[in-house]
Amino acid sequence: MKSLRTAVLALVVCAISCVASARPTVGLVLSGGGAKGIAHVGVIKALEDSGVPIDYITGTSMGAIVGGLYACGYSPEQMMELFVSAQFLNASTGHIDPDRAYYFSRPPESPRMASFALSNDSIAKRVPQSLISPLTMDYEFMEIFSPYNAVCGGDFDRLMVPFRCVASNCEAKRPEVMRRGSVGAAIRASMTFPLVFSPIAINDTLMYDGGIYDNFPVDVMERDFHPDMMVGVDVHTPQPSPAPTALNQIDNLVTMPQSYELPADRGVRIHINLTAFNLLDFPKARQIYDVGYRRGLEMVDSIKARCGATRDPAQVAARRAEFNSRLPRMRFGSVKVTGGSPAQNDYVEGLFGHPENGVYSMGRVRDGFYHAITTDAFANLYPVASYNRDSGLFDLSLRAYPKAAWRVGVGGYITSSTTSMLFADVDYNSLGNTPLDANLGGWLGQNYFAGRLMATLRLGPASRPYAMSGEAVVSRRRYNQTDQMFYQRVTPDFVDHLEAYGRLYFFSMALGRHAKGSVSGGYGYLRDRSYDASGVRHVSSQSLWQVALRYDYSTLNSKSYPTAGMSIHAAAMWMPGDYRIDYGARINCSQLRVRGEFSRYFPLGKHFALGVNADVMLSNRKLVDDYYAAITSAETFTPTPSGDNSFNSAFRANSFVAAGIQPIWKIVSKLQLRGYADVFLPWRKIENHDGRAVYTGGCFNKPEFFGELAAVYDFPFAALSVYMNYHTGIDSGVHGGVTFGLYIPAPQFTR
Repeated sequence: MKSLRTAVLALVVCAISCVASARPTVGLVLSGGGAKGIAHVGVIKALEDSGVPIDYITGTSMGAIVGGLYACGYSPEQMMELFVSAQFLNASTGHIDPDRAYYFSRPPESPRMASFALSNDSIAKRVPQSLISPLTMDYEFMEIFSPYNAVCGGDFDRLMVPFRCVASNCEAKRPEVMRRGSVGAAIRASMTFPLVFSPIAINDTLMYDGGIYDNFPVDVMERDFHPDMMVGVDVHTPQPSPAPTALNQIDNLVTMPQSYELPADRGVRIHINLTAFNLLDFPKARQIYDVGYRRGLEMVDSIKARCGATRDPAQVAARRAEFNSRLPRMRFGSVKVTGGSPAQNDYVEGLFGHPENGVYSMGRVRDGFYHAITTDAFANLYPVASYNRDSGLFDLSLRAYPKAAWRVGVGGYITSSTTSMLFADVDYNSLGNTPLDANLGGWLGQNYFAGRLMATLRLGPASRPYAMSGEAVVSRRRYNQTDQMFYQRVTPDFVDHLEAYGRLYFFSMALGRHAKGSVSGGYGYLRDRSYDASGVRHVSSQSLWQVALRYDYSTLNSKSYPTAGMSIHAAAMWMPGDYRIDYGARINCSQLRVRGEFSRYFPLGKHFALGVNADVMLSNRKLVDDYYAAITSAETFTPTPSGDNSFNSAFRANSFVAAGIQPIWKIVSKLQLRGYADVFLPWRKIENHDGRAVYTGGCFNKPEFFGELAAVYDFPFAALSVYMNYHTGIDSGVHGGVTFGLYIPAPQFTR
């Protein structure tokens, strides 16, 4: 039945081609312009709706992406569906879709914002080669364009619409016209803006954005296709006095003088005024499309007057359906990795598992690829899918560019309060050369310092891994009773908390794609030194052993300020041990505790989201007599980083339930306005009666409130926040501040 349908469609297309040969041919030329190039889709939609034929396409940069998709059989509607998708947004920004990330293989969380290789290479090779990681983009290009490459056999004249795009050979200082080879690689080369995206090698030559030498390839259309007339769409927007942004400066340095003219006797030039948009306004894709569509409709009559005959949109749809009916199904017969050491290549190949009946499904290949890049061990993992006509399967080759095994990272959290800290770490990850990973990190701030040593021994097959690991942590935090502004030293400190512990994870393993579980044991020493209102010092310490079961799940789309996804962190711990108060006698404080933290974010249309969160802590811990020992060692609820700015006994308890909501307004792609409203209910509130700790009142009858409003700009590597909050309890009232960075302190023994 499929063969009969294909044959009928082929006859229809043949008849259409015969009719087309009797009318003037039309070539469509699409300029570069970043996100402004989405207007090309609107123009194409206007041309199709009005019956204007498109016989040939040339494009540069974003014009190459739009033109290439159309030449491959994408309709304008399908292109817009792609451009507004999370798939395209993640590819264009270098982010890994949390739904595809492999949680078990993620590096340990830290406030690292940048990292550099420790190797014998030159400094130029140690720093990142582009602002945006190419990993997700290269994969998505492979998945999108490989079936079309199989149909055309690498000859761009055999696509649904004959196609050319332009890249730049900066070594030879000339444009390169892409006529054959890999469709995806040609388009990827054409839009590779220097420093923003990594260049790719075609025929052993690095290729860059075609707009450097030819951003409006009228000459390519004329030379390669000789159409009877041309329609040139120019989305380039001259700026007499451009702002000195990094992109503008790079553009001015590398781009050669350009012509955006199209001779009047050779066709119609459509210039679209897009001064309201910039090169990276991809989140405004719908608005840009609408501008292009309206402008296209304005110019349709002039174009039709020149080209004469029209083409029925139904004929275009039939031609598209026939071409797409020939696309092979994406299935793979082999996966081969090169570029790393033999052990690294074998490790990555193992992530794809074993083929079923000699075949890897598209889903299996996608999972294996994203599992590999979640490790953060690759600068690039370049995929090429080659079609084998004999088997009807693709062969996947992956060229690995492993990062150096030793890397140093830097980051931190800068705030107008007293919780500012700097962070640095050294990381070892050999990815397959040895089964051992290690990390040494340090936090240093006015009121906080910590050091952490971690080592992980990877075991099991790469596709179903498990591990043993250990960590040693020393940390010290000083709390003040009020939320101080900037650097201030308050004497005496209200609370000084010190903890040192070692923990061994006997067994940890992946529980599906987004979760992991572990069994651990360890020993910790925790000391609290506090001062009462008269300045008298109180010291208490705990010596605890620990056996714990943990479950962690996350699909959150941001470390600090998520707008989508879900996270669950749960732990059950048995902790035998004892207290010492003011260096006195030891008191048994063995306890069983269970804690679960949950958050989920629901997108509500394009610009809004709603988060819900809950934190439940249950413990059979006995209340010690000394109030200062009891309150400083109680567990705390801190819904936002600013909640850690001061010591607030109202939000501490041995057992509690807390819940809240987070309304979020996504003003633009990275700018948010977030609200927090949380209620904290202690099982029994710990009160101070002449220095003794007592429970007062009934259960859950002493609620506390925390609310915050924050304007957040979420950079790819950190976040900038301006906030105001209100909370009950000690130092209640309104507080505000500014923060920049990632607030991720060292792990705690009791969490």
